[in-house]
Amino acid sequence: MNTDYITSSTPLPSHILYPRFLLGIEGVRLTAKEVYAIMLNMVLDESGVHTDQQGRKYLAFFNKDIAEIIDRTPSTVAQSLRELEAVGLVEKKLISRSDPYHIYVKLPAGRDKP
Repeated sequence: MNTDYITSSTPLPSHILYPRFLLGIEGVRLTAKEVYAIMLNMVLDESGVHTDQQGRKYLAFFNKDIAEIIDRTPSTVAQSLRELEAVGLVEKKLISRSDPYHIYVKLPAGRDKP
């Protein structure tokens, strides 16, 4: 990989938002945090975002879609979603066996520091 120094005129590469509160969450693997950051960015970018009747935003995707982004298996994404659901950062709703889950990406209430 070729590298270069960062200067005041260096344009930043495409990047994702990684919330600071993820740094202090115990019991969640780094891969799950990566999945959360990707999903949060999808919600913020409005890419593939839907809104339910209560005005809450959610994503609808199959695990293989996120797995391709992070170069992992769909089962790794499923495990990551279970970890995120266990700490309350994600809520999954099964619509039908042939449709993707509706995944609500949640934020901790009133907390922004690790």
